[in-house]
Amino acid sequence: MTPAPRDAPRPPSVIGSYLPPVLFLLLCGVVGPIFLVMGLAIGGEEPGSGWLLPTGIGITVLDLVIGVLVGRGRYRSAKKLYRLRSNGRPARAQVLSFDPTNVRINDQPLLKLRLRIHGDDVAPFEVESRTVISDFRMPLLYTGDLPVLVDPESREWEIDWDSAGPISPVLPGAPSAAVLPPTPAEKTPAERLAELDDLLRRDLVSREEYDATRARILGGI
Repeated sequence: MTPAPRDAPRPPSVIGSYLPPVLFLLLCGVVGPIFLVMGLAIGGEEPGSGWLLPTGIGITVLDLVIGVLVGRGRYRSAKKLYRLRSNGRPARAQVLSFDPTNVRINDQPLLKLRLRIHGDDVAPFEVESRTVISDFRMPLLYTGDLPVLVDPESREWEIDWDSAGPISPVLPGAPSAAVLPPTPAEKTPAERLAELDDLLRRDLVSREEYDATRARILGGI
């Protein structure tokens, strides 16, 4: 398989991974720094103010610890994606099943996926993963087949959404991905554009998503 042309990936930034969640947690828990500053300013001179400094220190430290843990997770995820985009092998993932977990992260559903990954130079193997997938990309699961990037040695993998085909609407009562028939031959650009126009008319994609997908289809002609 030949991977689709893409921009050279950039290595993840430690500061870019850690700083946003730390600042966000400090902003949400701003009462901690406020108590800390007040405790330092008053210095226990006012009666009943002795709790300000230790409480401020405790809340601030807790915010920092949570922010660092979230940042570490972001950095590890970005580092894994960078490795796969730099050295990963293109492969295919057969969607065996996907089930909701009734959990949403950043307003996107967390799904339990079961995939069978295989490729020209990748030995077939099955994986189960809890993965956040945007509502916009959900219809791609019903095709039953997704492009992935794989490290054959560590078996780390990542869905390659940039190489995925056009999104088709999902009709009520559609069969699950595990029992869908084989993927048909690739559609012509005209068919893909017509399909995209239909999605926009039915409000299944936003205008921004429509414009980006349309430009990608036209760019491949």
